[in-house]
Amino acid sequence: MPQIPTMQQDNQIIAKSENPDPAALGKESSLILEHTEDPSGYSREGLEGRYLDLKDEALSLRRLLGLNPKTGKTTEGGSYATPGGFLRKQKVAVFVDVQNMYHSAKNIYGRSLSFAKMLRECVRTRQLVRSIAYVIDHEGVDQTKFLKSLGYIGCEIRHREVMKRNDGTKKAEWEVGIAVDMLRIAEKVDVVILASGNGAFADMIPLIQAKGVRVECCAFKGSVGWHLENMVDQCHFLTQEHLYRKG
Repeated sequence: MPQIPTMQQDNQIIAKSENPDPAALGKESSLILEHTEDPSGYSREGLEGRYLDLKDEALSLRRLLGLNPKTGKTTEGGSYATPGGFLRKQKVAVFVDVQNMYHSAKNIYGRSLSFAKMLRECVRTRQLVRSIAYVIDHEGVDQTKFLKSLGYIGCEIRHREVMKRNDGTKKAEWEVGIAVDMLRIAEKVDVVILASGNGAFADMIPLIQAKGVRVECCAFKGSVGWHLENMVDQCHFLTQEHLYRKG
């Protein structure tokens, strides 16, 4: 069994530059000369104008990608960004609301979620430094095999027992525990991913974003609270491709 990832000792909060308007990136630009184009047809003033415009555009793109505006290097490690390179350097922590994800898959598709496929979908090429699965222990239910599968994919497992109230009702929830962990760990990573569609988490999203950390959600389309979906920076929507074929 591979070792469970531990938090890297990095207590620096990621410094974020002010972002330009993303809408401007969708506009087509004719600033760059085609490689077959003869530059001799342009005046020096015209070429200098293009050069200055390109510098401004490069500065805006560097800020949007979280790179050093002057050097184009990543904020950590000092290397230059390559296509997709800045994503690979992002440190990601995933917080899995196991009950929510399990029952969402069962209710929508009648099948079980592959948590390994879920992690691959939301982490992608980035660096996963910690993944925590929050599990409810039900009396008389043997979850040994399931818990081993979570540990095998590198999840740190947190347990909580079902509590019986004085009136005979039962209660078991992880909302507060997950929220506390997300706030505590957020300062040590670049991206926090919540694997849950529970809308109760929506109000805490701005608190994490205020630390300069990107917040994403991973869930099934029909299970995400609308407020949560609108608050996060990105939603990774799971489909039948992320389920086991049976059960």
